[in-house]
Amino acid sequence: MTTVPHYPLSEEQVAFFRENGFVQLDNVLSEEELQALRAAADEVLSQRFDPCIETSAANPEYEKVFVQKVNLWRVHEGIRRYVLSPRIAEIARRLIGAERIRLWHDHLLTKMPGDSKPSPWHQDRPYWPMIGYDQLSCWMALDDVDENNGCMQFIPGSHLWGELEPINLVTPQDIFALVPDKEVKPPYVARMKAGSCTFHHGLTFHYAGANHTDRPRRAMVTIFMADGTLYNGKPHVVTDGLGLQPGEPLAGELFPVLAEGA
Repeated sequence: MTTVPHYPLSEEQVAFFRENGFVQLDNVLSEEELQALRAAADEVLSQRFDPCIETSAANPEYEKVFVQKVNLWRVHEGIRRYVLSPRIAEIARRLIGAERIRLWHDHLLTKMPGDSKPSPWHQDRPYWPMIGYDQLSCWMALDDVDENNGCMQFIPGSHLWGELEPINLVTPQDIFALVPDKEVKPPYVARMKAGSCTFHHGLTFHYAGANHTDRPRRAMVTIFMADGTLYNGKPHVVTDGLGLQPGEPLAGELFPVLAEGA
């Protein structure tokens, strides 16, 4: 398979991420890599898995926001090859400034055509059972995205406002009402070609509109965490049943190290 070589992440892009809480990176995947990931995504979209993977299936209203399948790297070889890519993980490691970066989980997020709803403004970090704040997500576009089909949007600098309460994605609260003293900058609208991606910090306010087109909008999301991130004991589909104790590191083969500094 033809691959894009080591991605030339610049110091300016790293600085932009740390100041704004997100960064857009274009042409990260080769055309061959993109087609392989699309094929893998279509395969898993057509399949049904157990509830720990098929996390949106029990709620039809949630699936209007997006169809979500979690930890596909554990059950599909094509997804696994992408998710465990050291090239993507090394970008994440440099952006967050970690010595070693681990996988938290992946999820395929698909906004289906038809009765589609926006993904409301929210932070990711409040949903994760973690101690520590060195986490970020890579949102890889598998289709060209803009406002018509639900591209990502970010509020610059919002990752510096602290952790707020989790937002209900089906009946959302107004997250901006929780930060009345903050200067809210206009959102950055991440229009991208397929094979490009954004990275965003776990505390960054982000949003994706409804899919108004007649085709699915597919995105492969990989979430990374700095080595040493601890479990806080709260329930989560990824950690439930693992027997973890509060304060224990999220480590081992289910949360593998994907990149580390020299």
